[in-house]
Amino acid sequence: EILRGEMSRVGAMQHGSIADTLFSLDNPQLDFVSIAQGLGVEGSRATTAEAFNDQFAAALAKRGPHLIEVLV
Repeated sequence: EILRGEMSRVGAMQHGSIADTLFSLDNPQLDFVSIAQGLGVEGSRATTAEAFNDQFAAALAKRGPHLIEVLV
């Protein structure tokens, strides 16, 4: 929605369906854990609150950054 607002600010009110796909973060589907690992950062994915709590505690116990992707 932010990108749509910025486009209208610069006068780009009309855009086609192909340009419309550029405003989506789910096409292509992004794997943030793999992206983090590719950049040398540990990463994990949590699908439940319990999994997040466990991963967060483990991340705090280690040195360095750790990305936790939370699926809601």
